[in-house]
Amino acid sequence: MRRKGGFSTVLLGGVLLVLLVGTIIVVLALSGHIHIEGLVPRKAAGKLVEVGRFNAGAIVVENVVGDVHLVESNVSGVVVRSNIPLNTSYRDGLLTVYCPDKKTVLGRHNVCSDYRNGTVVIEVGSSLADVWFRGLVGNVEIEADATRILAEDVVGDIIATPAAGYRLENIVGDVSIVAGNDVVIRDVVGDVAIAVPVNLSVQLSAEDIVGDVRNSHSGDGMPILISVSDVVGDVTVGNDF
Repeated sequence: MRRKGGFSTVLLGGVLLVLLVGTIIVVLALSGHIHIEGLVPRKAAGKLVEVGRFNAGAIVVENVVGDVHLVESNVSGVVVRSNIPLNTSYRDGLLTVYCPDKKTVLGRHNVCSDYRNGTVVIEVGSSLADVWFRGLVGNVEIEADATRILAEDVVGDIIATPAAGYRLENIVGDVSIVAGNDVVIRDVVGDVAIAVPVNLSVQLSAEDIVGDVRNSHSGDGMPILISVSDVVGDVTVGNDF
């Protein structure tokens, strides 16, 4: 385990911070998630409306500008509600939820970035297999059960309470998760908190962390591997947040 160190580690953290934030800003600008000329979106998002109902076992949420909530609910299948203009596609049990792009003089523009306080609520009636989050600008809250949760290129906090397996990369925001299987987290600007149930044991690998690393977890049982690397922030592993 490599904890915070001297000048070389601080320098590495500074370089990581600049590269990560710069890369994400460039990607978001090129894809239309943010637009330099208008820092404040022009429209206020309205009330939540139902987008559709699906018999999905896995979900992809991508290119969304707004907060995303994945919640348990007494519904059949999956119900998507939003106050921003979403598109969906469904095939073979996989539901993809995304904000559409439109052509502009300067290229393509994400239409959801025109709105303030955008919100997506995905109600889930039964456990999901996989859930992916890609290219999001907004906070992500996950309460519905899933076997595996993946996220990449997210600007916002991630809070997930299902005891699941996780792979999280390129996150600008704080991360709080409950691990029920192996976890890989890398390239994060923000604090990372991982709760592990007492019926599991932890094998922790932490490398290139600019911040404190604390492992207070106590438990016996099936071992899970938690790998955390390239983080500018504190890393905490315990029995709860």
